[in-house]
Amino acid sequence: MTCCKSSSTVAAPHPLDPLSTEEVIQTAALVRQDKGEEDFIFNTITLREPSKEIMMAYFGWDKSSPKPAAVEREAFVIIIERPSGNVVEAIVSLTDNKVKTWLKLKDVQPTLTMDEMNEVEAMIVKHPLVAAECAELGITDMSMVYCDPWAIGKHLSIGGERRIMQAFMYYRLSEEDNQYAHPLDFIPIVDVVKNEIIEIERIAPRDSKFKRPTIPMEPHNFYPEFVSDKYRKDVKPIIVQQPEGVSFKVDGNEIDWQKWNLRISFNYREGLVLHNVSYQDGDEKRPLFYRMSLSEMVVPYADPHAPHFRKHAFDVGEYGLGLCTNSLALGCDCLGTIHYFDATFNDHSGRPFVVPNAVCLHEEDHGLLYKHTEYRTGRAHTVRGRRLVISHIVTVANYDYACYWHLYQDGTINYEIKATGEVNTHVLAEDETPGPFGIMVAPQINAQHHQHFFTMRIDPMIDGPNNTIAQVDTQPVDEPVGHPLNLYGNGFYPKTTILKDTIEGQAMANVATARFWKIINENKKNPYSKDPVGFKIVSHSNTPLMAKPGSVVETRAGFASKTLWVTPYQEDQLFAGGFYCNQSNGEDSLPQWTKERKPIVDTDVVMWFTFGVTHLVRVEDFPIMPVEICGFTMKPYNFFTCNPAIDVPPTNKSINKSVHAFEKKEEDACCNEIVTAAA
Repeated sequence: MTCCKSSSTVAAPHPLDPLSTEEVIQTAALVRQDKGEEDFIFNTITLREPSKEIMMAYFGWDKSSPKPAAVEREAFVIIIERPSGNVVEAIVSLTDNKVKTWLKLKDVQPTLTMDEMNEVEAMIVKHPLVAAECAELGITDMSMVYCDPWAIGKHLSIGGERRIMQAFMYYRLSEEDNQYAHPLDFIPIVDVVKNEIIEIERIAPRDSKFKRPTIPMEPHNFYPEFVSDKYRKDVKPIIVQQPEGVSFKVDGNEIDWQKWNLRISFNYREGLVLHNVSYQDGDEKRPLFYRMSLSEMVVPYADPHAPHFRKHAFDVGEYGLGLCTNSLALGCDCLGTIHYFDATFNDHSGRPFVVPNAVCLHEEDHGLLYKHTEYRTGRAHTVRGRRLVISHIVTVANYDYACYWHLYQDGTINYEIKATGEVNTHVLAEDETPGPFGIMVAPQINAQHHQHFFTMRIDPMIDGPNNTIAQVDTQPVDEPVGHPLNLYGNGFYPKTTILKDTIEGQAMANVATARFWKIINENKKNPYSKDPVGFKIVSHSNTPLMAKPGSVVETRAGFASKTLWVTPYQEDQLFAGGFYCNQSNGEDSLPQWTKERKPIVDTDVVMWFTFGVTHLVRVEDFPIMPVEICGFTMKPYNFFTCNPAIDVPPTNKSINKSVHAFEKKEEDACCNEIVTAAA
């Protein structure tokens, strides 16, 4: 999401554009020039977004302030000093070519990087203690030993001041073999700054006569070179084409499609971010959302025994969702006529690197948008809908997450995650059982049950900056059957409750009342319903956090304990698990921000919405997992004066080239003709 041309030929970037490769180089050079040749690594070099106050004037939504003629371009830098491991935050002005601030911090751990993970793995597989552990298991070829370095979560006997990781060990029969079919039974604990092993933990069999398991050597693979001889022979091509080109327009990182307008950006932590989302309603361009992103996620595992209780990965805050993004392949990850955006990051030396095709933009047919058949005449009026898809896919060790924003022609916004990849596995002794906390997906291979929680940060501006959140519960009328007000017992109605403060703004999903929430603007009413204009938010992917209050997981990931949180807008509250989430204790997180009662009515608010899945693993999830889909939807709720997609033209077979599968018929009726039913 950056241009790689020289800065002399490039127009000035938009204030929300991610840093270019030249700006990353400029930032690192300014830091070195200011601080000399100190021994440190560049953990993060990223855009410091301008304040919301400035940008609301820049976008023209705040009429009380003039649009700024220029917005200062700043980089935010996180540095880790060596050998101390101390952390430094710096703000660098790219406009003024200087380091503006330099703040040293203690006892915090920033996001882990791929450089660190590669260093840790290279050290581990060459370490004599690891070789000795492998030799006891009958493994002597260390070139086939691998590890997945994970964040430590919280190690109960090692303080948070040391930057540490835990490494889950695996073996491969060949370079492309599936390592998760051969898990090993020990875990090195590593000091990342010193790049040395602190200790090695063995995972002892629990209900077994054996001291250590044998390592299963049966292959379980899915790459074509292993299984292509078994491929189905009856899969015919499906070709998606847009012979007249796409319906969207792209100007840098700004996207226009149908009546939608928005900007996107991409950063090391959240990955894809949507900015300044609006919808053209007749002659009026109506603001909807200032900023939306996946703020944090957590994947807590079910097994309470050591070391498995430490397996609760914060894939946004601990690893950086953006840093884990894939380079997408045309015709594989995205189908049809595609536009891509690249993403730029930095390595430990401050050098930029580019992930090409990090974000995919395309259109999809989405089936019926609406339809009605006049039964008296047989006339069917059918309009097919399409959606704009903005997506990226990340790989965090074993798991892959495909993340999709969908915009629809009727004003609906949907966010969807498809979880796939490989389930985390643990070796069992020959006579050992996984117990209630997992399932044996192959002989001696235990895949542990777990959950996935995703917390979105949604910064609304529904027809203006001041919004309110309302809770809607559908309930039967109080009067019993036979009462004059409920004579036949069928009465029910929606009960709307305004959430007045940050305590009331903590809520759980409730299937019994078909609960949903509305973001409303009480200063603007729908002319017909007389209700405040708004958008509703609903999800069919609600599941409770199973970890108990006070547990290590719940203390660090308390944001997953509620479906909804509402806070007054604060510039520095971007991440539900806290800015320094890695090895955190939970003191800087969404539950802590909402302990004090603060008003949230008719003001600049942020909605935090959590959805997810409880993954009770199946044998069918191995050796590679079919997608598990979850997400949420936001729909206009008394926002328009009619169906906003009423002006979408119908399609027909001459446009979409639909044909009969097994017979040729030339004179089929189109989607809006009268069809006489056969007798």
